[in-house]
Amino acid sequence: MSLRRLEILQWLGLLAGALAWAAQHVVGYGVTEAQCSPGGMHFGISNDTWQVSLMAAAAVVILGAEAAAVAVVRATRPTSYEGGPPPGRIRFFAIAAMVANAIFLMIVLLNGVASIFSVECRGS
Repeated sequence: MSLRRLEILQWLGLLAGALAWAAQHVVGYGVTEAQCSPGGMHFGISNDTWQVSLMAAAAVVILGAEAAAVAVVRATRPTSYEGGPPPGRIRFFAIAAMVANAIFLMIVLLNGVASIFSVECRGS
């Protein structure tokens, strides 16, 4: 695999999981607000359906990012992450992406499950 392709996969693996989590969190919050606000009541928004869909989509993106990171780590196996740039830097970021994507996957699953099983629209 070429160095340029490894760099693209490395950045995809590093950034896609974070962006998927951020999108799931922001859109999920907006859906909950739309369901609970008096102005959004006539839209018939189903919070549970949206939250499950958002959680599944984010999980798929994060698993794809994890696969990209694993592919880069496997392709740079002969190189040490302490090696010289660019191969050493690519391997280092891919290892960091593998760890970060595992964390982001857990955050997305916990966020989605909590949004589904929580009691929305509570008055303060």
